[in-house]
Amino acid sequence: MLLARWRPVVPYFRPTSRAPAFYGRLKTSHHFLTTPFTKREIRLRNVNCIEQAKEMPDGFVMRNQPPEYVPPEEFDDPCLEPDSETVELDESLFNWLNCRWHSADLVGHVLGDIVSIPLAARITLSLLRCGVLTVDLNGEKLNRDQWPRACYHAALCASLASKTDSTPQSTDYVWTWAEGLGTGKGCHAENFFNIVGMAAYLAAGITDQAQLSKRTPTVRLTRLSRRRRLPLPLHPSDAQDDQPDFVALPSSAFVSDRDQTRLNEYQERSSALGLIEAYFPSLFEPYSRLLSAAVAFTDSDHSGSDAAQSLSTQPNDADYDPQLLSNLEELSTRLEMNQLPIPPTWVTSAVKKHRESRFLDISRVCYPNVMVPGEGKQIDMGAALVWCAIYMHQQRRTQPWLRFCLGLMATEDELGLLRADVTGIEECVFRKDTGRGVIEAIRLSLGIMLATDQELGHHPAFSLRDTEAPSVSELDATTGEKCPAPPTLKKRTAGASPPPPTKYRFKEVNFVTLENSKRHLPESAVTSENHTRYHTEYLLENQSSLVGRCVRIWCAYREVSGSERESLANVHKIDSDMPIFIGPYALKFYCADIQSEAYAKDILKVAQKAQDEGIIKHVLLPTDVWYMGKTLDVVRNFKVIATKPEDTGFDIKDREEIVKISAFKRTLAQFETGNEFYGAIIGVLKAIGELQDAGLVHRDISMGNVILNDEKYVNPDKKCEHVNVDFGDGESVEAALVRRKSALMPSSGGLHDLDMAASIPDTSVEPLPSKSEDFAEEPEKERPDSRTGTTPFMSIPLLLDGLQRPVYDDLQSTFFVLYLSMFTYDAPGPNRYPKAPRTTSAHWPAKVQSWTDAHVSMKQLGYEKQDFFERKDQWLSFVKANCLEFWKEPESSELGLKEVHYAALMAFRRAIWYRFEDRLGVYVRANVEAKPREVAAALEKVVEIYKDRGLS
Repeated sequence: MLLARWRPVVPYFRPTSRAPAFYGRLKTSHHFLTTPFTKREIRLRNVNCIEQAKEMPDGFVMRNQPPEYVPPEEFDDPCLEPDSETVELDESLFNWLNCRWHSADLVGHVLGDIVSIPLAARITLSLLRCGVLTVDLNGEKLNRDQWPRACYHAALCASLASKTDSTPQSTDYVWTWAEGLGTGKGCHAENFFNIVGMAAYLAAGITDQAQLSKRTPTVRLTRLSRRRRLPLPLHPSDAQDDQPDFVALPSSAFVSDRDQTRLNEYQERSSALGLIEAYFPSLFEPYSRLLSAAVAFTDSDHSGSDAAQSLSTQPNDADYDPQLLSNLEELSTRLEMNQLPIPPTWVTSAVKKHRESRFLDISRVCYPNVMVPGEGKQIDMGAALVWCAIYMHQQRRTQPWLRFCLGLMATEDELGLLRADVTGIEECVFRKDTGRGVIEAIRLSLGIMLATDQELGHHPAFSLRDTEAPSVSELDATTGEKCPAPPTLKKRTAGASPPPPTKYRFKEVNFVTLENSKRHLPESAVTSENHTRYHTEYLLENQSSLVGRCVRIWCAYREVSGSERESLANVHKIDSDMPIFIGPYALKFYCADIQSEAYAKDILKVAQKAQDEGIIKHVLLPTDVWYMGKTLDVVRNFKVIATKPEDTGFDIKDREEIVKISAFKRTLAQFETGNEFYGAIIGVLKAIGELQDAGLVHRDISMGNVILNDEKYVNPDKKCEHVNVDFGDGESVEAALVRRKSALMPSSGGLHDLDMAASIPDTSVEPLPSKSEDFAEEPEKERPDSRTGTTPFMSIPLLLDGLQRPVYDDLQSTFFVLYLSMFTYDAPGPNRYPKAPRTTSAHWPAKVQSWTDAHVSMKQLGYEKQDFFERKDQWLSFVKANCLEFWKEPESSELGLKEVHYAALMAFRRAIWYRFEDRLGVYVRANVEAKPREVAAALEKVVEIYKDRGLS
């Protein structure tokens, strides 16, 4: 379990897994039904409509070095698409995009429960009548009597395309959107989505109230006042220098009444109703009752006439309506005769609110509030797709509560939807002038507008609270570290946009609620409660990305109830009606590869058994583990059978959502004395030996995975404190935070986080070569790659050949923790536990920093470290010259390092490497037979000798 980790280096290294990939074979239990409109609740997604997407478009290349700041060019025309523009992408994003899926059923799968195909067909008929759409058949414009059949054909095309990725070709209907929608300008795509969405809502509000299920608009798309190359506020610290073309924001970001104390923090943004009135006045003719009722709003509840209800199917009928053509013909007759009911109150109130909310609160325009990012281009859908993925990546990193995220793309002729989850990226692109495209455009526009937070990707386990952050210069408004604004900022942004607000207002995680039925460990846990709820104090670490493990860690407190609550209330004299939480705990949420050894062999259970038997003492294990569901089940709705890849079919790596709870501890970054630091290193060595006794190897030893034993609270005598907690209604309630029992270890520290752990193989690898040079001479051959861990701390042999050498790899990683600490940690800072640890930015020397380079192959990094530590033997003189002050002797000393640190490094090195000499020279060889406890004993001798000299 990752706990109070401080990431000391710039973010170009990250935990890496290079283990062999096994995959799941996608299979469905049955073919789609013969009727083209099948019921959603019995239909699994059809793998036949999934295929590999097209290659990356021209103009996007993989970044081969860390990005540098370049003064941005100014683009006054937001639609401008420079021919010579080349955009560099991070390797991970580049690779994800290159292996994305093309999913023909994506719109239906994401939004089909909101807007079914039959509902979209009926809306299409209304939009034809109002002039938003026209349709031709074989070059001739259709009359009103022919519209129902054209709409039916469009629905048929959309249904078949989502099942077989093919559409009927016998009839050539050509659909045209009204020019007022801006369909010829991809850069005004937000107008298209807003107008089509609101027009569809007006139509369905009269004729299909049951299908709307009392839904009202929850989000609204808006164009940003943007200068290209300037990120959106509160972006990740290493974000791509650009912002979305348009975004979907919560409806709450648009208000009718402005706060009089900050009038300069609003921009006027007319609603889609104004655009509809200007461009499509005929839309209001058959629906005049709706608009007049919205203007003269009353509290009476009109449910509509029985005649109108007969036009609607039941909610959740989804794609099944065998009488669709006859329903369309009946609807056409009623529209012609203007036999429309009085709209219900919930529709009129929604329309009225939308019309009046014409001011955008700029304090809510920031990445944590973005519901869906979008990109519009004139003709280049490929470029729009890539930029959209970039924005989604940034959205995911600033919204750790997301299970998946969506993105919209638009060009003159096409629309598209992206969805990214931890298994990969799906795309769906369609033309707007086809029957299928019209249906999908309506489903997309109305569906996004009416979607709930969960339908847009919000994980149901998370509930949020309001928070705010002070505004800083536009280029520095990040959720990470702040840095001085570049000297050219004022010149480049003069007149570009209004000044930023005083504060940005957004959401953060408040509670994490876990279903006890999904608890995996402990197996013996018995509770009468259906859920366990944790209140989060702060987000400690966020490694969210578009795809992958997406590790997120909070400092959290568990809500208690029943007899446990009564006991704590009596001990700490807490009022009977006051909520009680106990902690602190580390709540870790991540997505594990189900074919990883740690998951497949349930390494945690093995470790827990060894701990119960007294074998493992220096490893902090989680107290509770939840398995929340596999992504292909809970997001993509595929039936997956785990098999190895074959030559045919579509393969994918599945992941399980896992929540781990463990005692919240200090990490190595928070040591207070040299004795505590070396005690933790010795505890790590003992933990490696204990894991070996249990048949396990850690495989991810790094600074962040070393914990300190002593729970040094700022106020050690304060066992209970009172805080204000928001329980979801926006008002704070006083609650008690009670301190849990300490989780102690025998030494000053040890290890945690067995996410990358594995069993020690029965057969060891063949011996290492006798000379370091032999690594380079070894012929290339096909072998499994066992590289896991955090790159700067990975052992040299593992980097070079990818073969696992159990125990030795962990020992060498621990040596690198000791060595790199001398460039990372200076004088200990003030103790803040359990509050958020200090954030310090350490800059390693260039030679050491190069070991974190994600743009260099693992093997090349191995050669570099091999030269440094073994061949050229530069490591000792380098640390003497470059270590931080905490580790140095006074300037008058020739040692450079304090004697204790020099002795510790030399003792550790002699234990895991040894020197030998032959006729060709002196060489250093890895001592793969080194024993963890012997290495620990060597360090303990050093600490004993120097305990009163430089370690206090």
